[in-house]
Order: sequence, then C-alpha cells, then structure tokens
Amino acid sequence: MINKIAVTLTALIIVIFGVLLFFAFHYHGKAVAAAGQISQLQSDNSLQSQTVSTQAFNFQLSNKIAAAAQQYAVKVTGDSQEREIEYRTILKTEQTCSLAIPADIANGLYDYANRLRASAMYTDTSGPVKAVVSATTSRRITYCQAVLWIDPLLTLIDQGNNQLASIRQFEKERK
Repeated sequence: MINKIAVTLTALIIVIFGVLLFFAFHYHGKAVAAAGQISQLQSDNSLQSQTVSTQAFNFQLSNKIAAAAQQYAVKVTGDSQEREIEYRTILKTEQTCSLAIPADIANGLYDYANRLRASAMYTDTSGPVKAVVSATTSRRITYCQAVLWIDPLLTLIDQGNNQLASIRQFEKERK
C-alpha cells in the first residue's frame, strides 16, 4: 500500500513537473517572440526618429538658405532702384533720349518679353495665358527706355543666379 501511494505520488509529481515544464516552454516561446517584436518596434522608432530629425534639419537649412536668398534679392532690388534713379537723372540731359529704336527691334523686344511673361504664368486647362497688348499701347521704344530696361533685367538675372546658387548650396549641405 505504501508502494502504491509512493508510485501514485511519484506519478503525480511527474505529471505536475511535466505540466510545469510545458507551461515554462510555452511562455518562454511567447517571451522570446515578444522580445523580438519589442526589438523590431524599437528599431522602427529609432528609424522614425532619425527620419524626423533629418527632415527637421532639412527644413531648417532650407529656411535659412531661402531667407538669405530673399535678403539678397531685396538688397539687389534696392540697389537697382537707386541706379535707375541715377540713370534717369543722367538721361534727362541727353538730347537723343527721345529717338526711337527701329520698329522691327522694338516689336521683337516686346514680343520676346510677352512670350517670357506668358511662359512664366501657370498653365490652365483652358489654354495658355497670353499677355494683353491693348490697341493704345505704343510698341515704340526710345533709346533711353531701352537703357532703363537693361539694369532691371540684369537684376533679375542676378536674383535668378542667386536662387540657383542657393538651391545648389542646399543640395550640397543636405548630402
């Protein structure tokens, strides 16, 4: 009888140990899987944090470069306006100021300016935006008017070159 109790007790201990062993392996497997998921989530969070940080840096850099380009454009425009006042003062005393340049040249300049203006406009599905030239518009350009066109055009080219240089600088610093 003691033998039966000992065998039963041993069998019970083995069953309990087996059940405990099963649960230990089962929950250990779940813990390992959870640890893998935690590691993956931490890696994802780190990558997202790095991406957000890089984007913030790029926005800050872009804003800094754009502000510098805008400040340069304001300075160049102011300088151009000062030169225009100076040129107008000088040209007032010129006797040839009222002489018109040849009509073919004037028409070509106006047409070219209108094409540039039209190409700078946003396209619309209804068709391209055309520059309006009214019947009262004189297509005559005097030599003095042509002289006064030169500096603003050079100023715009200077501003465009500065903007392109700013874009190159941004791309260089971003990499």
